[in-house]
Amino acid sequence: MINEERLKQTFTDLVRIYAPSGGEREVCEYLKKIMKRLGAKVTEDGAGEATGTACGNLMALFPATAEGLPGVAFTAHMDCVEKCKDIEPVLEDGVYRSKGDTILGGDDKAGVAAIVEALTVMKETMIPHGRILAVFTVQEETSLGGSQNFDGRHAEGIDFGYVLDADGAPGTVAQAGPGEYKITCTMHGRAAHAGIEPEKGVNAIQMAAAALSRIQSGRIDEETTCNVGCIEGGLATNIVPDTCTIRAEARSRDPEKLLRTVKTMTDALKSAEADFPGGSAEVSAEELYQGFSIGSDHESLRLVRAACASQQLPFRLTVTGGGSDANWFNRNAFPAVLLGVGMTSFHTSSESLALKDLIDSARLVYGIIEAQSHAAHA
Repeated sequence: MINEERLKQTFTDLVRIYAPSGGEREVCEYLKKIMKRLGAKVTEDGAGEATGTACGNLMALFPATAEGLPGVAFTAHMDCVEKCKDIEPVLEDGVYRSKGDTILGGDDKAGVAAIVEALTVMKETMIPHGRILAVFTVQEETSLGGSQNFDGRHAEGIDFGYVLDADGAPGTVAQAGPGEYKITCTMHGRAAHAGIEPEKGVNAIQMAAAALSRIQSGRIDEETTCNVGCIEGGLATNIVPDTCTIRAEARSRDPEKLLRTVKTMTDALKSAEADFPGGSAEVSAEELYQGFSIGSDHESLRLVRAACASQQLPFRLTVTGGGSDANWFNRNAFPAVLLGVGMTSFHTSSESLALKDLIDSARLVYGIIEAQSHAAHA
């Protein structure tokens, strides 16, 4: 039922469009034409203005053709990480790769193409369905800015959704994801000549090293991680450095664990002050997004299980350690789970995508719509 050649054309069209975060306009216009041709009510929201992006989130609404069915959203993001200019996709031995040193762009053009194809088949087959909303977001790669600024009023009548933006083969479903905090600390020491009067200085880099030695980094437990990702400071080897900045993060699927981890980290950073008289630690912790968790008996999971069975795809329930649009949709719009689309080595020039996974992703989306047509509204 999926038109393989059409799907391949859509995918290659999309990845050839230069669409870094903030520059999604051309992809937006490409999708607008298709969605309007399918008869959707197409709108663009104010997320572009809120994020400084060339366009807003694109929404395509398909009114229900049958009563008593749940409203379902399918979402994917239009932007890519950089090194996405002049992508030339090559299909060899059933696998897409970039011909050059660019990324492929399957993250998340694979999700976009799968949604487009499934909705096209939905219209061709005239299958009865409830309210369907396609949301193509902006600025996912840099800040989740599109989903963060998505106005939940645009999702009126939508009961739950699926975010096609995860690794794992189609049929892989992430039902939970972590919240994240960004921690920034600037150690303030005192400058002095390192060779003539080092005693008069307070070494901000040593302050940072002392504090970081007290922070457990990496995997804290099965739900919680912590990472110190950047440290910078100092001007020259003959100057006792008076500033050093640390940037770190903490994530957990358990909100209480996340807050405890953040406190442990900030306390450790502040503790350097006691070891270095005259020095101070300026510490801030900012919540980037909240975690989400969808119960295993939720209707969204019942539908995707049924879709996997009908499409003969293995169903695998999992969790993720990364942030995605699902975090914000769960917070401000509708319950949402993440669907794997088969992307591998994404964000690198080694990125690849099996054609089978692209086809199966489109089959799964259509299978969910088909399962929706048999579902009684809760």
